[in-house]
Amino acid sequence: MTILKSKAACTDFLAVRIKGERIILSPISSEHARDIFCEFTEEITRYMMPKPLGSMSDACEFIEKSRKNMEAGTELVFAIVRIDSGKFLGVCALHGNEDHQTPELGVWVRKSEHGNGFGMESVRCLAEWTRENLVFSYMTYPVDRDNIPSRKIAESLGGVVLEKRVRKSASGTTLNEIVYRIKLKR
Repeated sequence: MTILKSKAACTDFLAVRIKGERIILSPISSEHARDIFCEFTEEITRYMMPKPLGSMSDACEFIEKSRKNMEAGTELVFAIVRIDSGKFLGVCALHGNEDHQTPELGVWVRKSEHGNGFGMESVRCLAEWTRENLVFSYMTYPVDRDNIPSRKIAESLGGVVLEKRVRKSASGTTLNEIVYRIKLKR
């Protein structure tokens, strides 16, 4: 069932490439498996729902599932890659919701690239692409209240607090989330 509604009659989400000033978002693929396995660490997932991957096999399964979901139109999962070097920086995603109207943004960036603005650039590029190409009411962006850099991403996009909630992550940690509502100007 397609959850992400395209403004065009048909969209092949696996063909989408989104270019920013310094990055390209391209559909996640098996070439990113080693980087994802090595970089999606306990430290990176501290404020996230998923837990670190336990094996290369888990990384490959994540990629395969993500690509199937992109084919089905239920989510977009992109590798963030530097334009100048081709270096893998992380993952940026848009997850569809059953209501078809409120997709959820998410991002993680490898530790060695924190503080360089790649997360903000990636989320901004994906949010702008979404505004131009998909039908939705608004996007959500959940973030732990203590994750200040991610909160700044949401706020830079004009995000306003939609709700606050407490959830347990897959690692068993308590997340005190602020869910931002993001609706870019049309």
